[in-house]
Amino acid sequence: MAESKYGKYVATIPFHKTPAGPLFSVGAKEMGGLKLHVIYACGYNTGITGMSRKPHVHKYDEAVFFIGTDPHHLDELGAEVEISIGEEGKEEKHTFDKPTVLIAPAGLYHCPIVTKRLDKPYVCMAVSLTGERED
Repeated sequence: MAESKYGKYVATIPFHKTPAGPLFSVGAKEMGGLKLHVIYACGYNTGITGMSRKPHVHKYDEAVFFIGTDPHHLDELGAEVEISIGEEGKEEKHTFDKPTVLIAPAGLYHCPIVTKRLDKPYVCMAVSLTGERED
């Protein structure tokens, strides 16, 4: 965007190609120092979704949103998803097929995310209350 008084408040979202499909990941560097980090990706296939293969934990709060992609049926996820919550070997598995948010306060182990059934791609968006992620 051209230089202007408010141009610094508008930024192009950087997308990255991954084996699981395109995603974006932005934090304080891309967002003018805002202490927030967002990862936005889609569940395209069954199996492990995302990059986490085992439970992990953060020093900051995070919310992971699972949202359907059909704009006429936002109340439908279009998939069955399982997420593990708790330390490795002690985790609970939670399965859902409706739009859902995982609320992960600092210190809560979570992941992996496994797409059990896929009728339509869905959005998986992690919003972290930090400018930079450590993972």
